[in-house]
Amino acid sequence: MIRSILISPLKRYFLTKRLFTEAKELAQSKGKGLMVIGDPCSGNYFQFMSSLFPNCEHGDVTVDLGGCDDCKRMDINDMSAWNEFEDGAFVVMETGVLGFSKDPEKVLGQIRRVSGGDFLSAGGNRGLLWEMYLYKTYSKELIYSMDPFDSRVDVYYSGIRLGRKGSFRLKF
Repeated sequence: MIRSILISPLKRYFLTKRLFTEAKELAQSKGKGLMVIGDPCSGNYFQFMSSLFPNCEHGDVTVDLGGCDDCKRMDINDMSAWNEFEDGAFVVMETGVLGFSKDPEKVLGQIRRVSGGDFLSAGGNRGLLWEMYLYKTYSKELIYSMDPFDSRVDVYYSGIRLGRKGSFRLKF
């Protein structure tokens, strides 16, 4: 229970902070733009925490369907919307929004295309209470909790279907 309520969100907070910094540095070193998937202003279970203790910033492009005025309000499930972005133009940093993907394989394919393989993700929250019940208090649209992913070391992108309804593992 403590893992679901305290440890998992704290671990994810610090992982997001570290991966965002690394993604920003990677984008600069490669001369690419930085795409953040997830609104850093409000993409947190405890939304007030995002403003008090930010763990991420906006990228050159920030994608979030319900995002702030600085975000490109885009549904990650809309495959035609991804066509706006050039192949290999970005380092992509994802902050948990892929949990809303209806078809993770298709969304991941678009991320692979626009990132040219440079993709980092802090993943989603974990713990029995979160996976079974608490996710419903965040959003009824949330489907998955993704595992953290770093394309510099990981080959497979994976996650679980919330409600303990299975898992998936996709080669990046």
